[in-house]
Amino acid sequence: MSRGKLGKWLHDNMVLLIGIPLIVGVHYGWWKLQQIPALVDQSQNKEIPIIGAIKALKNKTLEKYNSIRASSNVVEPQEK
Repeated sequence: MSRGKLGKWLHDNMVLLIGIPLIVGVHYGWWKLQQIPALVDQSQNKEIPIIGAIKALKNKTLEKYNSIRASSNVVEPQEK
């Protein structure tokens, strides 16, 4: 990769190169602040928002899948 191509690649991908580490760093910092008892009572300690969103999406997807599966006439194979 020549210097010109590298410079173009860096310029084209600047949002990813800056944005992703920034988002990770902010979440890590938020989590570290949650661990300090003087700042946050442990009963109010919350899960990292991105993890909560992933769990909610997973649950919603599974509920939809299960409801579609239950309403269909698909017969499950039985084990012997």
